[in-house]
Amino acid sequence: MCRNNRTNHTLDTELAFMKYFLWFSFLIFSFFIVSCKKKEHTKVSESDKKEVIQSKFARNYPEFDLSILQESLKAHTTNDSVLKSIYIATEFNPVWIHDTLDTKRLYTFIDILNQVEEHGLSPELFSSSKIKMMADAIDSGTFVNNLDTVYKIMIALEEISTRSAIKYITGMKYGFTDPKSLYKKDYDIVTSAPDSLFYNNLYAEIKKDPILAVLNSQPSDDIYLKLREEYKILRTRQETGFKEIVSGDVTYKLGDKSKYIKDIADRLVLTGEYKPDSISSDSLYIKLDEGLLAAINTFRRRNSYPEEAEVGKLTISALNRPFEYYLAKIRANMERYRWKRTKAKHNKHIEVNVAAAMLVANNTKSDSLPLISRVCVGSVRNKTPLLQSDISYMNLNPVWNVPTSIAQKEVAVLQKKDPTYIKRHNMKLYKGGKEVDVSSIDWKDINPSKFSYTIKQDPGGGNSLGLVKFMFNNAFSVYLHDTPSKLAFNRKNRAVSHGCVRVQKPFELAFFCASPVTEVYKDQLYYSINKPPVSEEGKKLLKEQRLKKLPNIINIDKDDRISLFIDYYTAFMYPNDEVLYYADDIYEYDKLILDALNPNQTAEKKKVDK
Repeated sequence: MCRNNRTNHTLDTELAFMKYFLWFSFLIFSFFIVSCKKKEHTKVSESDKKEVIQSKFARNYPEFDLSILQESLKAHTTNDSVLKSIYIATEFNPVWIHDTLDTKRLYTFIDILNQVEEHGLSPELFSSSKIKMMADAIDSGTFVNNLDTVYKIMIALEEISTRSAIKYITGMKYGFTDPKSLYKKDYDIVTSAPDSLFYNNLYAEIKKDPILAVLNSQPSDDIYLKLREEYKILRTRQETGFKEIVSGDVTYKLGDKSKYIKDIADRLVLTGEYKPDSISSDSLYIKLDEGLLAAINTFRRRNSYPEEAEVGKLTISALNRPFEYYLAKIRANMERYRWKRTKAKHNKHIEVNVAAAMLVANNTKSDSLPLISRVCVGSVRNKTPLLQSDISYMNLNPVWNVPTSIAQKEVAVLQKKDPTYIKRHNMKLYKGGKEVDVSSIDWKDINPSKFSYTIKQDPGGGNSLGLVKFMFNNAFSVYLHDTPSKLAFNRKNRAVSHGCVRVQKPFELAFFCASPVTEVYKDQLYYSINKPPVSEEGKKLLKEQRLKKLPNIINIDKDDRISLFIDYYTAFMYPNDEVLYYADDIYEYDKLILDALNPNQTAEKKKVDK
């Protein structure tokens, strides 16, 4: 069964009853029926032996026959691929209707649908207003003299409510969108999808208690609950709002005073980063003191910006973002966390968050703190693919086999301008596996777009891969690696690579991969890449010429596997940290998710598809 797709039969059913909705709106608006306050009586429902109240429904529709409704339900659902199985399981007994309209169950369900905004979703994804309109119309006695219409509306109500419950539960457990269809070729992470076992259990749960089934489907992961909590807080703050900071291009340094600094302070007070000292001499908060600068850097950390000793246009622009900016991020990431990866994490795990340009390496069997490192990721033009794998080996002193695209678009172009470029960068040319003398080529006649030589860059400090790379199976020929270009790690925007992931702390990551390691092992690794040992024992062994080098290829033991995910989150948490962090949507992937979750966008797409 395709995820979240409606069948043509379902669309036809909804369209068939759309003509009633306008009629409902007029009649529901006009009716003002007050139920008689006479004593209610109880009877036993023939459909499932539950005790129900003989309510307005029984009085308004005394000729109502459940068996007629059951036959009609059977006729409507027999050829419906979504609903057929569940109503076979209930023997075509309605889920939401017994001998009378089960208003308590239906209105509880409607309340749950209307609260789905807490999950960053629209109630209209689940036809909430349609369900309420039909339930109100029947419950109010609008069709008291038209029982045939009542049967038709009740069938529509039953079908749409059940379909919405299935959609709600399935989406909460697996996501309402398919990441592969959103990210297309740049996504190679396997996520769970509902199967026949899931649907069999789902139908049984809905048959037993649809309300409990709906409530139990809501995700309960710590990160998801944190997102819901933050979403609720931000929606409250959104109503308060804040004053825009209009300081222009001015940069404020420690000790500077300005009326706009007060606006910065007020903004940070609102979101909790700044808690002014009540005994401060600067009661107006117009001075950039150490306390306020610390709060600004807290804001920067939460937004994945580098910390600084001053405040300029970039940070003020971020401070001016409306709360809807963050609400949209949370909506998109709640959906991401509803997707369920099928690959399990090993005890040693590496997670790269492309959006934040950060790496976290964690060992659940170790007491050591997680390794957290900045990384550089692919540019918007050369996106880093999202994938799952295991680290297979480390390569010390790697040779860089320059990709053809880079050889043609960059190296050949630069060599034409500067005949010393290839030699200065410690590169060599090959043709048919044999080395070619760079000086033997007339570079003036070379067309870079047709450049067919193989280029390799020898190991060393200037190698584009640095001194170590981390290899893993993947369909994109990407890897994690060191880099000689260290300055990029200090930038806010670190989406600068050709697609591979450059690691700011490559040696710490190497020690994590090889862990547990001794101090001497660390010195062996340093010595292997022509760096001096650090420990006293290592220095002694080197002096005695007994410090051994490690092999250039260090395989990862299959009994100590290291899982790897390269993924994309713009709202996330770090291990052992209760704070929610944000990252810029550098690849505009949030928009793909939000558009797919927008019921108006979905409706437009259906029109186009037709």
